[in-house]
Amino acid sequence: SRERSMNKKNRNTNFAIGFKSIQSTIFAAVSVLVLCAVIVATFVSVRYTNSAIYENSAIYTQTIIKQLNQNIDSYITYMDNIDSVIAKSQDAYQLLYQKIGEDDAVKEGHKKRLLEQFSTILKGRGDICNIGIVQKDGVMLINSGYQAINPDLDLSTQEWYTKALKSPEAPTLTSSHVQHIISGERPWVITLSRGIRNRDGSGEKEGVFFIDLNYSAISELCDQSTVGTKGYAFIVDAKGNIVYHPQQQQLYNELQTENIS
Repeated sequence: SRERSMNKKNRNTNFAIGFKSIQSTIFAAVSVLVLCAVIVATFVSVRYTNSAIYENSAIYTQTIIKQLNQNIDSYITYMDNIDSVIAKSQDAYQLLYQKIGEDDAVKEGHKKRLLEQFSTILKGRGDICNIGIVQKDGVMLINSGYQAINPDLDLSTQEWYTKALKSPEAPTLTSSHVQHIISGERPWVITLSRGIRNRDGSGEKEGVFFIDLNYSAISELCDQSTVGTKGYAFIVDAKGNIVYHPQQQQLYNELQTENIS
């Protein structure tokens, strides 16, 4: 009887130990499953969050770029209208290509009317630094007409001049550069220029009308739209040349590079 009692007690003890072992196994299995589920859910959540943040950032940036492009297009179109009106005017043409024997008083009349137009434009547009009509070894009519022209100026080395001569009827826009056409002045500008063709002579563009836009004007347009806390916008032309960059001087001095590709 005692032996049976001991055996029964041992069976009960073994059953309790076995039950606890099963409980522990189930608890461990459930814990592992829950942990795996949490890890998977966290991974999916983080991945989804990162994807959502990236997509939202991309949409936000695309919206900024679209708005910025529209602002710059409107600005350049407005300046091009000024450029077109003057460059295609009879006064500009006659000033550059006066016929031999034509009265000098007539030419002075063309010059006076052009200077009046320049004065009106400069007074109404603070973002225009210089405006003028130039001709290699010929006419040099700039701003008020009284500022001294840089005696060391060589138009054949000026991109805004040579590009305007080579391009079709459309205007050309240079990247930002130091303009030194006026003696003693070295402003940072972006130049819009257009060649004026000699219709009665060789047909080549021997004269160029140009507008120097203050660098700050383009900068203000680009700075109107912020790109995060450290982001910035810059402009490149069709060939990948930088037209505007907030760190333009560092790029100009090769102290900074930009991954254009």
